[in-house]
Order: sequence, then C-alpha cells, then structure tokens
Amino acid sequence: MEQQLTEIFRVVFDLTAEADPKGIRQLTFPKWDSLAHVTLIGAVENEFGLSIDIADSLELTSFEAILVYLEEHRS
Repeated sequence: MEQQLTEIFRVVFDLTAEADPKGIRQLTFPKWDSLAHVTLIGAVENEFGLSIDIADSLELTSFEAILVYLEEHRS
C-alpha cells in the first residue's frame, strides 16, 4: 500500500524516482495546490477502489495522513 501511494505522489507531483514523498505536507510543499489535491485524491480513489468523502479529503494533507486513512478504510 505504501509503495502504491509513493508512486501516486511521484506521478502527481512529478517527483524523481529517488525522491521520498513520506515527508510531504500540503502546507509546506508548493506543488500541492488545490488542483494537485483534487488530482491526488482522485488517483488514490482510483488506485485503491475507494470513494473518499469530501470532508475526509480535506483532512488528507500529508503522505502520512493519506496512508493512515488507507489503512483504516481499505478492506
């Protein structure tokens, strides 16, 4: 699951293969704007077969937060 999420972050944020997205947070990462957030959430939904509620998506503002969410909501 973590590897899949890492790949999503690399694609959405155009990161190099060597980049480690685990410390990325929306507040401190300039590439993570509102459009990137929508793209990221959509990619997570598609990859993991989820439908993330808008209220929940607003709380998913870091790699770690998304990973925890996936662990809690993935069957």
